[in-house]
Amino acid sequence: MRRVQGMQSLNVLIIADESSKALKAVLKSKYLNKLFTNFEASGAVDIRFNTFKELAQKCKSLKIDIVIVEDEKMILQGIADVLRKNFVNCIAINAFWTQLILSNDFVRKMVLKYGIDVPEVLSYPEEFPVVVRADGILRIANSVEEVIKIRQDIYDYSPEIAKSIFLERYIKGEEFLLYSFFDGKNLITFSPQGLDTKTYNNKLECMFVQENPNFIGYITSRVMLSDEKLYNLGFNLDFPRLDDDIIFVLISAIYQKLNELRL
Repeated sequence: MRRVQGMQSLNVLIIADESSKALKAVLKSKYLNKLFTNFEASGAVDIRFNTFKELAQKCKSLKIDIVIVEDEKMILQGIADVLRKNFVNCIAINAFWTQLILSNDFVRKMVLKYGIDVPEVLSYPEEFPVVVRADGILRIANSVEEVIKIRQDIYDYSPEIAKSIFLERYIKGEEFLLYSFFDGKNLITFSPQGLDTKTYNNKLECMFVQENPNFIGYITSRVMLSDEKLYNLGFNLDFPRLDDDIIFVLISAIYQKLNELRL
């Protein structure tokens, strides 16, 4: 990835914990000026806050250019919407898209609408193994007895989550993680060498653009290649692992120029 002449270094805040994946990537960037964190990190300025609005005010006073959020709880609480409303560049999905993490029903509705393949939902176990899913839960059952036990275990854990239980056809194949960034207009996916994800990327981009493009952030897709089809198995908020300069990628996202990157 080429370095842009005259491009200034930026102040970056990472909202995470000591296991932050973004931390290592940001520290390697040529474009880092000053690093801020909400946890103890060598060489970083420690920032603490009680509300997202308070955080937005601190970002402005400290001239923080980019806030990268890895803390899943804060993302699910809508930190991106609050910071964006206060004109702070926040790298995280907005509250609308947190449903990709919280609701299997929402995921299936969205991906099917945009032509992304997912394993078939079953009314009853036709063969084994079979996948038992509920919001935030995925288990494999090898018999009817195991299906019943898993259902009961989920109900005992949470009657509310148990309402979302469904059966899914078990498919065999090779599983991959696809790391994607979205800039409000363009989506770019970092995929394993040799895996063609162009069609998947285009469909995912179309989904974000058509439904709710009001965010700059990242999403990780769990996919499986089976019989030459790429199936979506769900999403998570793992921060992308990239060889490229992460701050350069994020600057491109802020200016809605991810489509111009040559990786």
